[in-house]
Amino acid sequence: MATIKDVARRAQVSTATVSYVLNGTGVVSDTTRERVLAAVAELGYQPNYSARALRTRSHTLGVVAPGIAGRLADPATAEILAGLSEAATAAGYCLLIAAPTDSEAEGELDLRLARSGRVDGLVLFDLRVADERPAVLAEARIPAIAIGAPATGVTCPIAGFDLRAGAEQATQHLIRLGHRRIALLATSSDLSISEPFYAGYVAALHAAGLRRDATLVIEAGSSEDDGMAAMQELLAVRTPPTAVLAATDTLAFGAMHALRDSGKVVGQDVSVVGCDDLPLAAHTYPPLTTLRAPRRELGATLARHLISLIERRTVPPVTLLPVRLIVRHSTAAPRAAG
Repeated sequence: MATIKDVARRAQVSTATVSYVLNGTGVVSDTTRERVLAAVAELGYQPNYSARALRTRSHTLGVVAPGIAGRLADPATAEILAGLSEAATAAGYCLLIAAPTDSEAEGELDLRLARSGRVDGLVLFDLRVADERPAVLAEARIPAIAIGAPATGVTCPIAGFDLRAGAEQATQHLIRLGHRRIALLATSSDLSISEPFYAGYVAALHAAGLRRDATLVIEAGSSEDDGMAAMQELLAVRTPPTAVLAATDTLAFGAMHALRDSGKVVGQDVSVVGCDDLPLAAHTYPPLTTLRAPRRELGATLARHLISLIERRTVPPVTLLPVRLIVRHSTAAPRAAG
């Protein structure tokens, strides 16, 4: 097995320079950095970061997410971070938040942050299908936990919400009201949470003897504008839906805007259900029926599990917290059934 001295000899630099490159510290020219990284790749050198962490633990948890700096004002993200911070502080740890630049991939920032010695482990937001980040961190022996749903090939523990059960519960609510044409506004299929939400929606339809209509399922995206565009698309189909289940409250807000713009009355002409129960959900017009996700509890769970990994204690591979349907005035029996 190659050592840091072997890398230094191959790159014709000092061991200190190799450390600077691998840890992201010190001042090293681009040419030297490339030479060191080439030597690391050729020799298959793997630094033992976990052993180093045992000697010099920082007692800091790292959070890396795409565009998280712009998401700090998002109530859902802020509440998860609050739960993370509170639980970390209670256990004697701090929280460090970082976001990749346009020129740096998320995986590169994960490794650079861990190698810097500033954090003992990482929380990964927005777990994707076939996400490479957990495997990269596992190979480097860096403790990590991801927010999302179980996904193929993911090698780190996962914590999130039971979205399959939640979507099934929300769809059943609409079916009990008498709706038969129920649309789904889904998040990007690249995200691990997309599949279980879709599966819960389909399971409820099948249990009620209803067929899934592909024209009523739209991969909408994430923004309110995405929700508006998706709802406009649904209103243009030959037989529009009488109810809409949105994978996030933000998409639901956009759908409600589109319905009002088209002259429809939310909760009368078309029922709308969201997912998150953001603070605004109770104050829309009409107030939004939605799935309440315990985000602060999720943050605390992430912190406790990551600290257990850092301290070499066992944690469950998957932890899914239950969501609860909060019924407000955006859902009612369809006009035809009333």
